[in-house]
Amino acid sequence: MSMWDKYARRRVRDQAAAWHTRIGRGLSVAERHGFETWIADRENAREFQAQRSLLDGVAELNGRIRADILGSITEPKPAVGPSRAAWASGVAAGILVVLGAVGWTYLRNAGYVERTYRTATGEIRSVVLPDGSIVSLNTQTELEWIGSPHDRRVRLLRGEAYFRVIHDPTRPFRIILAHSLVQVLGTSFDVYQMSNGDVRVSVVSGTVAVEGLDGSNSTPSWSRRLTAGQQIEYSPVGLVADVHAVVAPKVIRWREGMLETQGEPLSEFVSDLSRYTTERIVIADPRAATQNVGGAFNIRNIDETLNRLKRIARVTVTHENGEVILGYRQEPDRPRPDGAARR
Repeated sequence: MSMWDKYARRRVRDQAAAWHTRIGRGLSVAERHGFETWIADRENAREFQAQRSLLDGVAELNGRIRADILGSITEPKPAVGPSRAAWASGVAAGILVVLGAVGWTYLRNAGYVERTYRTATGEIRSVVLPDGSIVSLNTQTELEWIGSPHDRRVRLLRGEAYFRVIHDPTRPFRIILAHSLVQVLGTSFDVYQMSNGDVRVSVVSGTVAVEGLDGSNSTPSWSRRLTAGQQIEYSPVGLVADVHAVVAPKVIRWREGMLETQGEPLSEFVSDLSRYTTERIVIADPRAATQNVGGAFNIRNIDETLNRLKRIARVTVTHENGEVILGYRQEPDRPRPDGAARR
């Protein structure tokens, strides 16, 4: 290996360590975009993945093996900036050396450690999976990483997640749901598993394969391929809305704190809005439920959204015993031009 190759590899290793450090303290919007650009390179993604696998494996070790590994590496006093990144890179290198004597076989066979990511009501956050893919979790979402170095796999237990998957043709990325499987190579897409069991998949870029599983055998009961700007919705028993066009960027506006609607009935709008508040929202009058609501609404300020709702729809809003009650606002009769009373 030439000196240049050694330098290039060390540079990538240092960059990967620096990104581990930044991710640990939380990425800004600009840093997140920078990370996405950096990790799109296959060599960068491979090094990032290797370092994370090592560090995760050490965290799972017990007893003297773990103490020997961590005790062999001393963190420098400065905890920020280049010195911190260089130390993190040294950790990765040091682990490789120590593991040669105290447990490399264990980590090599262990693969990635399973982990669970959750968000509370109203919480939205992004996480980096062990393979370097980035997932934004919407409110009330639970996602499990159940993959390994050779099998990229997650399970979406509930809620909604926007995936930006690192491209790797040798290792497809799979999302397992209660009655279906979503598989990709590298793309951006949104998956929403609703409380009633229905699932909605929206593709922002790339191609996604969706398969319905009934549990009786390994053969899919149905399958569809979606490309950018397409959406599908299905239930445990079959398709609800087959593949159709959608303005995908509007679907994922929840990442900006906005709920975008396309003139849907108030009952559906309330079902979506309720995910972002601990207050129960009740439609007390069926005449209000059938009104259509369209536009972009602030999900970070529910009171502001309810006040706006009063302005654009014929509804009343009252708060009673921890509940939000939506009623129907009766418009006053307008006098007829001839002065006659309306019957």
